[in-house]
Amino acid sequence: MIAANGFDRTTTREVANEAGISEALLFKHFPTKQELYSAMLLSCQHQHDPATERLKALEPSTSTLVVTVHYLFSRMVGREPNRDDDDESIQFRLTLRSLMEDGEFARLQVVARSSCWIGKVVDCLKEAIAAGDAVNGPMPSDMRAWFAHHVAVMMKIYLRPEEPVVDYKVSREKLVEYAVWFTLRGMGVKDEAIKRYYSPKALALLAK
Repeated sequence: MIAANGFDRTTTREVANEAGISEALLFKHFPTKQELYSAMLLSCQHQHDPATERLKALEPSTSTLVVTVHYLFSRMVGREPNRDDDDESIQFRLTLRSLMEDGEFARLQVVARSSCWIGKVVDCLKEAIAAGDAVNGPMPSDMRAWFAHHVAVMMKIYLRPEEPVVDYKVSREKLVEYAVWFTLRGMGVKDEAIKRYYSPKALALLAK
């Protein structure tokens, strides 16, 4: 309901009716909007993802940075959008709705997902710079991580409609490859390091 109508235009009574409970019971369990958003976010979390767990276990390095960025774009850009109301589709619509309104759900969603991604990229960039594989430019490492995430999310939004907003005129696989090159370069990774560590066909197996 909220994914379709938005947060501001959905009343607590409508939420309670949809859940088959009284409005008083809803307030008993979720006295504040933030607590309701947190519960919604928790219910939308992805199930255990072996690929994500493998990424977390990798030691920070240039190679791990390349794998991590490729995985991000494979998940966000490389897959055709699911038109069904699965958890991932619902969460994505909720986030977009939230961004158009007070941003609270989106803010919680970002906090829930950013700690692992941002920290991993920052650690990998530190190692890549130390190894001479990346330049230590004026931009902080955490900002490089955020910008990479923003590019992936924006591309996902543009590709969401049945007729994508932008026709990139390449396959999804090639689009992921181009986006990874663009992002790694923007992060300061040198071309020779990207060539050394980036094998799109091999890394494609990770996102399956």
